[in-house]
Formats: sequence, C-alpha cells, structure tokens
Amino acid sequence: MHVVLGVDSPGLDAVLARVVGTVAFAHVRRVSSLTATLDLADNLFLGIEPRRRFLGLPGIVDRASMRTQATALLRKVDVYSPLPMLASQLDDASRVLVEAARALAHGATVLAFTEPTAGLTDAGAERVVRALRRLASEGIAVVVASQRPSFALEIGDTVSVLSAGSVTPVLGPGDSGSDARGRLLEAMAGAGVAGDGAADVGGAGAADATGLAGRDRAAESPSGAVFEIVDWSTNDEFDRETPVVIGASLSAAAGEIVGLAGLEGSGRNELLLSVFGRTAGTVPSGAVLIDGLPVETNTTMAAIEHGIFAIVTVQPKYRVRIVGGISAPATPSMLPALVKAGVVTRDDETRPTPGARALDAVRMRGRDDEWVRIRSLLELFPESQHRVLLLVEPTRELDAERRAEVWRLLRVIADAGKAVIVASADLDELLAISDRVVAMAGGRVVGDVGRGASSLELLSLVAPL
Repeated sequence: MHVVLGVDSPGLDAVLARVVGTVAFAHVRRVSSLTATLDLADNLFLGIEPRRRFLGLPGIVDRASMRTQATALLRKVDVYSPLPMLASQLDDASRVLVEAARALAHGATVLAFTEPTAGLTDAGAERVVRALRRLASEGIAVVVASQRPSFALEIGDTVSVLSAGSVTPVLGPGDSGSDARGRLLEAMAGAGVAGDGAADVGGAGAADATGLAGRDRAAESPSGAVFEIVDWSTNDEFDRETPVVIGASLSAAAGEIVGLAGLEGSGRNELLLSVFGRTAGTVPSGAVLIDGLPVETNTTMAAIEHGIFAIVTVQPKYRVRIVGGISAPATPSMLPALVKAGVVTRDDETRPTPGARALDAVRMRGRDDEWVRIRSLLELFPESQHRVLLLVEPTRELDAERRAEVWRLLRVIADAGKAVIVASADLDELLAISDRVVAMAGGRVVGDVGRGASSLELLSLVAPL
C-alpha cells in the first residue's frame, strides 16, 4: 500500500486525478458517490448490469447473476450487509468499502482513496484499513492520499510526499522508527527547511515577502488583548453530533497579525466562521471578548457592530444537487431538511459534468471582481471603525503579485493598530506574514510559534506524529 502525504488537500486530489486514463483506476473520495436510493447490488453494477441474452441479443438484467457477483465482491472487502439494503442505510465505514467493491466490479486494478478513515470511529477505521491491506495482499494496487503523517506511517508500505506539485518518494519497505518519522516531516516541510527560520522560506525573508520589515510585536503591542475567543466549541452542520472545534481559545492584540494554521479538518476555518455570525458550525459555546468584555456575535451584523469584520474566500461547504451537475449553496439552517431529503452533498463530491463546468466558467469570470472587492476592503480597513479583522483563506487562488499585495495591506492594517487573525492552509505564508502562528489539530488549539519559527516546527504541531 502506497501513501501520498501532503498538506495541500486539493493538490493531493490532483495528483490522484493524473492517474486517470493511464491505468484501470478508481478514486474513492471522502464523500459518498453511491446512489442513496439504490440497493448495494444496483450500486455496484450501475451501468454495467449483467444481462440475459435472447436470440443473441442482450435482454433483461440478470438479477440472479448480479446478486451472486455482488455478494462475492462485498465479501472481498469485508461487507456482509444484505443486498436489499439501500446505500443510504450503510454506516460510514461500509460506505467506503462498498465504493471499493464497486470499483472492482468496474474492473479497477488501482484503487486510490482520499482520507479513507476520516470521520470514522476507531472500530470503523480499523475495519477499513484491514480491508485495504487485504486488497493489497491480493494484488490490487492501493494508493492513499492523506494529510496525516501518523496515519501514513501506520498503513503505508511506502510513503511519498507531495511538495510544490511534485511527488517525492521518502520511505520504502522496512523504513521505521524515529529516523523515518523525522525524514517524513522534513520532506513535508520542504528540502532544507529544518532548522531554518520562517524568514528563509522560499529563499526570501518575511520582510521581502510582505514588502515591509517585521517588528517585535511582543515588545510594541499592549499587554492586553483587543480580541479574544475563549473556550469555543462548535459541531459540524451536516453531522450535528460531530464536534469540529473543541474548547479553542486564542487572542490578538492591537497591531498584531496572528496566523491560524491547520490541515483540513483541523477546525481552523470553522473557528473563525462560527464566531463571526455563526456562518459555520452549529450548537456553539464559548465567549468572544473585546477589551476583556463579552460581546454577542451570533449574527454577522452583531459582530460588525462590535467592531469585528471578516473577509472570506472559501466556498460554501455544502451544496444542493441540481439537474445537469449544477449545484447551489446550502445554508446551515437549510441542512436538516435537505439531508433528510437526500439532495445535499459536500463540495468535494462535485463531479466534472458539463453543467458543473459551465458554472465554473461563470465563476472564473467573477474572480477579478472578487479580487477588486477584497483589495478595496483591505485598503479601507485602516481608516474604518472596525478594530478586528478576521480572514479565511484570503489568498486562495491568487497569483503571486496579488498575494504579495494582500500581505502588504495586512501589515498596513496592523500598523494602524488593528488586530488581525488569518486562517490559512498555507503554512509558509502564515510564517512569513504573522507575528505569531496558532496551530490547530483535531479541532483543538495545540500550540503556537513565534516569528522566526521554522516550517518544520509548525508542521510538527499541525500534523503531529
């Protein structure tokens, strides 16, 4: 079993997508692609149903043969659910395994999985890993894309690291122990990064990256925080009993840029979004303080009235499927009814259908307008009455020139005495622009690093071994 490890989730999916067309390949994603209203046998053989022949021509579906073949394939992946069961009735672990069985039914000899155990119980994760190992032992090539080094070390016979769009082999069969762990983290952080300060990331210092020299905010900022989030927790909007942020606390002083780092699923974006008008999460708890006094931020207008403003570039997490592959965003308040109706999906299930491509073309035309909006907001912020700026993935999909302009404007905002918190998956970016970086993993705040910390030091917090 081979594991491709990286901190960039879209990049991992892109690497797997390159394999398509070169081998008999199937990609099992984090979110179900099964048809909820069909039973297991129908899902396995959808589009390739065995048929009885009549006068030399294919006739009706041979359901007896289909059930026999489906039973054998399901047992191959450790699924013993009755065939009349609908896909919507499967538990999460069984769903992953049924998708693997469907890939085998369609002739796949290479199975690729993106985070196959994410969100599963310990027992469910163990069951999936056991089935994947069995498939690998029977000659199926199994490739797993993950952001978790500990998971890669646990299941991988070989491990490669995705960095700057390239996949580099790091560990081979038999590699183990602390040396292997260290090599893995160093490869994830980037060649030559270990032991170097963040100012040397990419061969340029933080002053060069932002256009302005960094300052010792610990010495210059007031000792009291302007903005604080205290013991904040919230649950997933889709799986409403699943926590995504657990007892998280962080603060920012006037004139300080605080980075919020974490891999996908760490809760970094959900923390800021749930604080700002409950635009993510459900069942929130905790407190938000301005100058040490609690304020209410349960709506975006309430947050803005208390001097808190947010700039967000991430797309809605959940979408409603529409005819033609086009999907529309679903708000958290709509989710319970939509989930029950079976018409809502997470974003990463989006398929490259003609309708989806047409919608993407429309979105592409609007990106320049989005950039103008973001730049205008950043330029106006120093003179505004707002005191706290929250940013979620502010440079996502921006070119180098526009990224540098965002970084410069953030430093101007901080120099005007505002408190800035930036959530991003780009660890090098956060180290370059932030006075300190707070790390999250598994929904919790797990530590922080100051200016001059190395990528390896931050990576060790957000992707612990």
